[in-house]
Formats: sequence, structure tokens, C-alpha cells
Amino acid sequence: MTGPEPSLAAPPAAERFDTVRRVARWVTLASIFTNALFGVWAVAGSLGEVESRVLATSLLITACGSVALACGTAIPEGRLNPLPILGIAAAVPGFALLIAGFWESFGTDAVWQTGATLVALAVYAAFASLLSAVHLQGRYRRLLPTSYTLAAAGGAFLVAVFWGFSPGDGWRLFGILMVLLGAATLAAAIAARLRPTREDPPPVRFCPYCGASVETARVAECPTCGHRFRVAPR
Repeated sequence: MTGPEPSLAAPPAAERFDTVRRVARWVTLASIFTNALFGVWAVAGSLGEVESRVLATSLLITACGSVALACGTAIPEGRLNPLPILGIAAAVPGFALLIAGFWESFGTDAVWQTGATLVALAVYAAFASLLSAVHLQGRYRRLLPTSYTLAAAGGAFLVAVFWGFSPGDGWRLFGILMVLLGAATLAAAIAARLRPTREDPPPVRFCPYCGASVETARVAECPTCGHRFRVAPR
């Protein structure tokens, strides 16, 4: 007597995430083509005030979709939870407030300041989500927390400026942070790509198809969706 057949359907959470990611991808692509049309219009003629606002709105929608997609890359594997989800949650209202500021005069700076703060948080989450996909070994693993710290410090500096802080020569410190951040990020990417080929593949704790937990192995079968996959060295 055999037991019930395992269900091959993806969990509801994975289905919802796939739907959100699909919508964000289509919105981002549509806004990119819209931006291209407005760019051609601007080169061929001239944009009025309304057209300029529409172009700015389209650019912000593109940025919002790109940030959300970047944050979403870390969600299936559960990297840096709950930061990627917070990044998506901050991106939508943040960019919406900036778009509203283009179309309405609210008589207060708090609207765009709040929007810019949320966008800064979302961009930081997107950066960290993308960088978390880099697998480092040994002493090079310190590059990731170093990059996260430098990015957080730079973001905090910008948020302080948004809310009225006058940095003066502090912009030099911000420039130093950005140079160090660029160096650390580039070093992490190079160290990950140039590691020895005999090195074991990075551990896999989640199914790449549905996100369910799996045991680390070279060849694994997901107990939830039934897919088999092989982990190859990079």
C-alpha cells in the first residue's frame, strides 16, 4: 500500500511572490519603453511642463520596479531576511511620495523628505540583496559586512542631509565612504569570481524552484515540488 503522491504545486507564498515579481518585471519593462519614447520626443522637439512631469514619473516608476526586483533576488533563498521585504515595502510608498511631489505642491518639505528617506532605505536593501548573492570563503568573507556597513553609513548621511543637516566639509567624508564602498564591492565580486575551481560549491539551503528548505547536496530533490537540481562549482 502506497502513501499519497507528493504534491508538485508550489507553496502559496512562492506563487504569490512569483506573481508580484512578474508584475514588477512587466511594469519596469513598460516604463523603460515609455522613457525611450519620451527621450526620442525630447530630442526631436521639446517637452512642456506636463510632458516633463510625465517623463519624471515614468523614470521614477522604472527605478521603483528595478529596486523591487533587486530586493526580490534575495527572497527565495531567505538571504538577509527581513531586509529585502522591508526594501520592497519602502520602495512603493517612497517613490509614490516623490511622484506626488512632482504633481502637487504640498507646501511642506516633509512629503519629499519622507519619500527620499524611504527610497534611500529601499536602495540600500536592493544593494545588500544583490551583494548577498556573492559567495566568499575565508578572510574574504569580511568584505560583505564591510560593504554593508559602508553603504549604511552613506545612506544615513544622505538621509540626514534630506532632513536639513548641513554637512559642510562632510561631503569629503561622504566621498571617502563611497570610494571605499566601491572598492569593497568590486573586491568582493572579483574574489568570488577568481576563487580556485577546486573549491566546493556554495551551500544550498533552499530549492531554486519553490523556495522550500532542502538538505545541502551536489544533487538534490526538493521534497515539496519534486524538482531535481544539481549544484555545480562556480
